[in-house]
Amino acid sequence: MTFTQTASLPRIHALIPCAGSGSRMGFKKPKQYEQLAGLPMVLHACRTLMKVDAIASVHVGLAPDDQESLAWPTESHFYRHFTGGGTRQETVLQTAGAILEQGLGLSDDWVLVHDAARPGLSVKLVEQLIESVTADPKHVGGILALPLADTLKRQADQQVIAQTLPRDGLWLAQTPQMFRLGLLCEVLRKGIAAGADLTDEASAFEREGYQPLLVMGDIQNLKVTYPSDWDMMTQLLIHRRA
Repeated sequence: MTFTQTASLPRIHALIPCAGSGSRMGFKKPKQYEQLAGLPMVLHACRTLMKVDAIASVHVGLAPDDQESLAWPTESHFYRHFTGGGTRQETVLQTAGAILEQGLGLSDDWVLVHDAARPGLSVKLVEQLIESVTADPKHVGGILALPLADTLKRQADQQVIAQTLPRDGLWLAQTPQMFRLGLLCEVLRKGIAAGADLTDEASAFEREGYQPLLVMGDIQNLKVTYPSDWDMMTQLLIHRRA
C-alpha cells in the first residue's frame, strides 16, 4: 500500500545536506556535483524524492558560496538553502531550522534526511520507510538499515586482526532517516552543543534516550565513498534507465 499525503496529517519533507567536500574520492570538486550517469550525483536522490507522492517538498542544504546548484532545474516544491555548516549535522540543523523559520514546514511535520552520496535510492524504499514509521503513533521516527551480514573484525596495529566481533543484532545504517522536524532540531542542537559525536540523525535521538525504528533497507542504497562504489553505482543507474 502506498502512503499518500492528506490534509489531515502532518506534512512530510525531505532534506539533503549537500555542503561536504567528498575528499576521499579525489575529485577536483565535491563528489555530489560530479556527473554520475548523466547527472550531478545529488540530483539522482533529489529526483527520486520528488517522485514520492507523500513528500510535500524537497530541501537541499548547500555551502554558502555554492555555485554548482545555480544551473539545476527549478520546481515549485524544490528549495535550495545556503545553510551549510562545518559538519554534516550543522548543515542538517541549519537547513531544518530554515524550513521552520521560512514557514515551509511546521514543528510537527516529518522530515526525511538523506545523504547526497546515496543516489541509488528508490521510490519504493522511501514509501516503505514512511509507511513503517507512520504505522504506529508511538514511533519517534525510523531509519533505513541493513542487518550486518559479513563477519566483523577489529583491527590491531599494523592492520592485522585483533578480534572477531559478534554481529548478532548489528545493522548498517542507511538514509533516509525520518523524524519530526521540530524534535530533530532540538536533539541536534543539544548534541552539537555538548560536542557529541553525532554520526547520523538517529545517534542524536539515541543520545536523548529515544529508540528509532529500524526499517529494512536495500544494498542498492549504498553510500558512494570510494572509486569502486562510483563505478558500481554508474552501472546500476544506467541499468535502471534501460
